Amino acid sequence: MSFFGLGSGGLQIKIQLTNTPETHPNEIVYLRHRPSWKVRKNVFATALKKHHPIGGGEPGMGDRGAGPSRIVAYSSEQDVEGQVTLAMPPGKKMDHLGIRVKFFGRIDMEGGAHETTRPSHYDFISLSKELLPPGSLYDTRHIPFIFRNIEKNHESYHGRNVSVKYFVRVEVQRQWLPDITQEHEVLIRIRGHEPSVNEPIKM
Repeated sequence: MSFFGLGSGGLQIKIQLTNTPETHPNEIVYLRHRPSWKVRKNVFATALKKHHPIGGGEPGMGDRGAGPSRIVAYSSEQDVEGQVTLAMPPGKKMDHLGIRVKFFGRIDMEGGAHETTRPSHYDFISLSKELLPPGSLYDTRHIPFIFRNIEKNHESYHGRNVSVKYFVRVEVQRQWLPDITQEHEVLIRIRGHEPSVNEPIKM
């Protein structure tokens, strides 16, 4: 996703994760659908049996305007590694108070009308690293980042009332103006082994 319009100064931000199912076939897989209550089957269990790219699914979470992209799920043991691209139009310049990259896990809750006093979300992971100190942007910068050894105990899920999501977020802090932010969702799956025999449930 790129940022154009009033207040952004023409800055474009792109977040790209480095590792892929081709480089880490046992930890990273392609999915046909996002994990959602709308999909009855377990999308992660289906992916465990297929290590090749799955086509024909819904559009992924890539850049808007770039066409459909594949949906990728990362193992909970996998480090979150990637690159942030910051691009300014030729001849433009933007001063900032620092640029940070964050990784956080969030539980979103949607209660009824009688639950308006409850918080709408809860962050169970929140990590932050500095990408650039205060200064000016006037060209294109490619900055790598990595979050190592993060305990991701919850699997990604997009529910009707509750959702579990992980994000990489870039924040450009500015004086007297709102921060410029960009987020990229990271789908997390918890790897497991299918039982050789399914024991019947006795009623």
